[in-house]
Amino acid sequence: MKRVSIIFLFILTIISYQNVIFASYNSEALVEELHQQVERVFKERSKIWNQLLMGQYVSIDEIEEDLNEFIVDPLLKLDMEMFEHMLNNPTSYEGISNVSVKSIYVVKNSLNRVKLECIMLWDISGYENEYTEEIKYIVEMENIKDRWMLSNYQISE
Repeated sequence: MKRVSIIFLFILTIISYQNVIFASYNSEALVEELHQQVERVFKERSKIWNQLLMGQYVSIDEIEEDLNEFIVDPLLKLDMEMFEHMLNNPTSYEGISNVSVKSIYVVKNSLNRVKLECIMLWDISGYENEYTEEIKYIVEMENIKDRWMLSNYQISE
């Protein structure tokens, strides 16, 4: 009986060890995937921002169609209000030459939603010079049909 118990515990230990390794790998893979997806979404938003500044959008519907590819509510609604205001009230805005994710940390992970803490680097084309800003955000992503979409973000303190 002791022998059966020891063998059973040994097998249970091996299975548990494999699950820990697998879970660790999945976590690392998720962080890498989210890093790429957050950077992709912010680059796409920056591209739309710059195209609006260059006069390449003439209607808010064109902007909404492009934003629908990678943003969902509530951020979509807020972005639409901001871009509509920019279209209706043109003024001087600085362009974005690049945006990248410096670091990313998963704060909360649920079935199809994730909350992240990200440090982003923004390369800004100012009026007189170019400069880089480092900003820490809380970013919320939602997985819809196997695609990560940005649902909200805010500056973290």
